Amino acid sequence: MFKDPKNCLYVSDLDGTLLDPHSEFSAESADRLNRLIDDGLMFTIATARSYESTHPILSEVNLEIPVILFNGVYLTDFHSGRNLELCDFIPHHVVHSMIEMVDHLSDDPFVYAYGGQNRLYYRNATNHGSREYLKSLEGDGRLHRVEQYEFLENEAIAGFLLIDTPDALQPVHDTLKQKFPRELNLYFAEDIAHPGYYWLQAFHKGANKGSMLDQLAEQLDIPMNRVVVFGDYLNDLEMFKIAGKSIAVANALPEVKQAAHEVIGSNAEGAVLNYLESVWYGSSKKVS
Repeated sequence: MFKDPKNCLYVSDLDGTLLDPHSEFSAESADRLNRLIDDGLMFTIATARSYESTHPILSEVNLEIPVILFNGVYLTDFHSGRNLELCDFIPHHVVHSMIEMVDHLSDDPFVYAYGGQNRLYYRNATNHGSREYLKSLEGDGRLHRVEQYEFLENEAIAGFLLIDTPDALQPVHDTLKQKFPRELNLYFAEDIAHPGYYWLQAFHKGANKGSMLDQLAEQLDIPMNRVVVFGDYLNDLEMFKIAGKSIAVANALPEVKQAAHEVIGSNAEGAVLNYLESVWYGSSKKVS
């Protein structure tokens, strides 16, 4: 609990939370957020996106505090793209085991590798959910289509993603959870933008937004009870568990809203930005 909302660190998820339903952030919204930051608001983001995917969207925002990227794998300086902290990566043998395990599926996994630069490997994307994800990556320099998954010697595996129907992915999720409980942090939920398709995401067991947020708060010398977080999805729950205040948007998954201290409007309404302005400029509105 805290009394002065202007003495807090505010951390927002992007897709489904700060960004609009088209995963965009308008010039007007950037101006409003910059005005708050210039006035002293301590604000940053925690997203499952990479730097290459995040920076073009928020390039007009003056993010001075390091950003949490790729679900907590990286803590990054937003202006230079330099990684300040790295989490552990998934062992190669786990990834190869997963690739063999899903060979029967119609679609192949997306595998995210880091070896000085980020690469995103894939083979086939044939179902609607995978094709839509691939379409969202058009122009993304990380993207590499391959015939076989062969990783460079210096490449570490930051994560992987499978997109398919829940019936197809549930056995994969259960097997991975049972076989690699110490190696993998798994998220399995419906793709909100494309109902009927599910995302099965995997990161190293120690990689999550909450762990990296804890490191960031320690670096900034801000106690966790003065941290406010916004989110909508399962990978925001680790932040919700440790933050002084957790806020879900109205379009969040039911389990995320249930875990939140407060539920505000939807991302379509620009609820996060509205909330920040009400806290900063509305002296009668206190965070509790």
